[in-house]
Amino acid sequence: MPYFTFLRHDDAHTVEIPLDSDEVMPGIHWGDPCALFTPAYWYTQALMSEGNGSAPRAHRIGNTFEEEVTACLLGGYGIPAEVGLAAFKRLRSEGIIRNLCSDPSAIQKLLREPLEIGERLVQYRFWHQKSEYLANAYSELEKREFSMHDPVSLRNQLLRISGIGPKTASWIVRNWLDSDEVAILDIHIVRAGLLAKLFSPSDRVARDYASMENRFICFASALSVRTSYLDALIWATMRMTPRLVMRLLHPTKKTLLRSPSNLPMQVLLPLA
Repeated sequence: MPYFTFLRHDDAHTVEIPLDSDEVMPGIHWGDPCALFTPAYWYTQALMSEGNGSAPRAHRIGNTFEEEVTACLLGGYGIPAEVGLAAFKRLRSEGIIRNLCSDPSAIQKLLREPLEIGERLVQYRFWHQKSEYLANAYSELEKREFSMHDPVSLRNQLLRISGIGPKTASWIVRNWLDSDEVAILDIHIVRAGLLAKLFSPSDRVARDYASMENRFICFASALSVRTSYLDALIWATMRMTPRLVMRLLHPTKKTLLRSPSNLPMQVLLPLA
């Protein structure tokens, strides 16, 4: 069996790892731990990040469940994490969340104003749509009781709220309950799954969420890594290397990235 050596603080650690030809799941090989985005790569990334301080200690963004719902609804596809977080902080500071404001026009007014991201002013996209979703969500949060001890039941309840789909509902549940029973299948997780042969090009999140989620949870278990942690690790890594990822997914297409033609080798990318 091969061995993998890595540093944790001031100590060298060596672990035995499977052969690259061994299967981590039926039909999916471990691969080389020094080749980017293989199952072995994610396993060794998890090992190293546990000891370098980059492993996430908690996933919650908000201090209350209402804040968590808001933060997750403001994020998602097409919204950079930094922009969604800035919009969330604005609504929180203006009392929108605390008061469970169900007036979409009041929310729109705040989301339409440019957000300060570092030294830049950025416009929040989808301000009209998200304002409607948030106003509706606040109305539902005010009148419903939610199951806070059963992750799957909580997700099913959230899915009954207009504007909250499986990915957003799973994100809220993962964050608030620190649950490993759900997975957040955003674009970065899906791309990583394609590169690891966990998903196929015919898989569609909108149609196949349950089966894809089950495969991801089984994948995390096979790697002996918590689902919630693996999800966060993959997301943080993949979002930092979009051009490289697209080059690997579509090797016949030209990209702006200049790099050798051989498969890129492992680097440790710290979690944000």
